[in-house]
Amino acid sequence: MLAGAMALPNQSRADLSEPQPLELTEPHAPRARHALVQRLCEIVSWPETRLPSYERQLAADILVGLLRTSNIELRRKCAMGLARVNDAPKALLRYLARDEISVAQPLLENGAGFDDSDLIATVRAGVAWHWLAIAKRRGLTETVTDALLQTGDTAAIEAVLRNPASRLSTQGVDIVVAKSRQATSLPALLVPRAELKPTQALVLFWWAGHQARLQILRRFAVDRQVLIQELGEVFKLAAAEGWADADTRKTLQVIERRQRNRAAAAQSPYKSLEGALVAAEHGLERGLIHEIAHLAGVKPTTAAQIFADAGGEAIGVFCKSVGLKRPLMIALWKALRRPGGDPDATDNPLGRAVYVFDTLATAKAQTVLRYWNWSFTADAAGIDQQSYGDDVLELSLARRNAALLFNRNS
Repeated sequence: MLAGAMALPNQSRADLSEPQPLELTEPHAPRARHALVQRLCEIVSWPETRLPSYERQLAADILVGLLRTSNIELRRKCAMGLARVNDAPKALLRYLARDEISVAQPLLENGAGFDDSDLIATVRAGVAWHWLAIAKRRGLTETVTDALLQTGDTAAIEAVLRNPASRLSTQGVDIVVAKSRQATSLPALLVPRAELKPTQALVLFWWAGHQARLQILRRFAVDRQVLIQELGEVFKLAAAEGWADADTRKTLQVIERRQRNRAAAAQSPYKSLEGALVAAEHGLERGLIHEIAHLAGVKPTTAAQIFADAGGEAIGVFCKSVGLKRPLMIALWKALRRPGGDPDATDNPLGRAVYVFDTLATAKAQTVLRYWNWSFTADAAGIDQQSYGDDVLELSLARRNAALLFNRNS
């Protein structure tokens, strides 16, 4: 009922001297609109056998416009009902998936109507809470996990890694490896993943914690017995050619049985690696580090990286692979001016280095050292100017790992 200024038939002009307000005498309650939205939400959630797809689509098109001004409880109910519908209308599905997280969460975690393109579009348009909900879905494909990992959000990446039903691409693992330099929680979550390859794991090693490093060594430090046996004739052919082909020589150096460089020992003033380490007790300067590297059969860049390792485990790998005795390993540690500690406890870098030295087989330690020497130093000159992005992903395997290792801003 309206109260206004219109005169009634028997009303005098004097009665209209004061203006009368034009207003609703009863509050407006849009019960019909509420009922309409509620009923349409129910209809779009009906099973496929009860509602033709074109009618569901029509109802959804109407709903998208009405839901924009509907209360959150109605939107939440609509999203929960739609979660179980396989052929959910895309426009309504994507609209609700980008709503606030209390509305979107049941859809993003369990919605049956999503395909990869819907999820990727939601990742790109959403925020951290949406990424986290998608990361918990079952059966995430590589294209969706790539989109989630590319957000760079640590919580979303952790959720993807914790999800046993998610699948990672090689590029996705590379993204996590690069991110893990700053996010210390990621290495322990990445190491158990089946998609992690040896080269990626042995790059990750350098900034992983002690337990993650031990997992990497247990999983990826393997012997090369089969390769040595099967490539025996190739070694003979290469030797007959005087090791003239550089690529063949470098490849076979990764596989061969011997670690130390006999030719370097014959020319060295120290005569052996042990002799160089004895000399190191009086001070380990740059030239002597280079000499130790050559005697050990690795490049100086590899040796420098190993000797600077704060955790100590890499030094344990090095010493075991070249066949040093435990006292000489501890002597090398002291020559490097590394902090002391109890060698029989793993609560200090020396103890962790000794633990790796004591528990890792020589052949397996050699495999790890060969990987480092092969991949980390290949084309390393100038690699620190590279950025870790799509251009680096296109590099060769060795150069890509060198980019990860030497680019401190990755």
